[in-house]
Amino acid sequence: MNLINGFCLADGILKGVEVLVVDNDRDSRDLYAILLQGLSANVITASSVKEALEILSWFTPNILVCEIRFLGESIYTLLNTLSAMEADNRKHIPIIVTSTSTTGTHDQIPDVEFEEYLLKPFDVDKFVSMIINQVEEDVVENFCPDVLVYTNILSTS
Repeated sequence: MNLINGFCLADGILKGVEVLVVDNDRDSRDLYAILLQGLSANVITASSVKEALEILSWFTPNILVCEIRFLGESIYTLLNTLSAMEADNRKHIPIIVTSTSTTGTHDQIPDVEFEEYLLKPFDVDKFVSMIINQVEEDVVENFCPDVLVYTNILSTS
């Protein structure tokens, strides 16, 4: 088994990882979905905050990839729903925010916590690396259970 930083190197590195991609740009949405599905992630996409909220009524992602700006919709509604889901499930859902805006985006959302920020266009390797880092435990559990067992043995020794 090949390991780098505790991850198995294989095509299915995101096996079992549930991703919700919310982006009003069809090309971006499709690119993320194709890329992540190629790494065996289960990807659900939404083109609006309203559609994402409907999806969250039946789907709990391991991670959210979300454009920050939506015409006529507030991302706060989506993020508040995620916060409520986290409270119910007692499990944090990391957020990777994307944007085409080079100025002011961080300042526009001062009370929203997110793990990563990517300015479009971005390096897809960096994008995948960010996702893997945010869902590391899920990746190891689903794709490399023998690594998890070995790690647990070492930590209890």
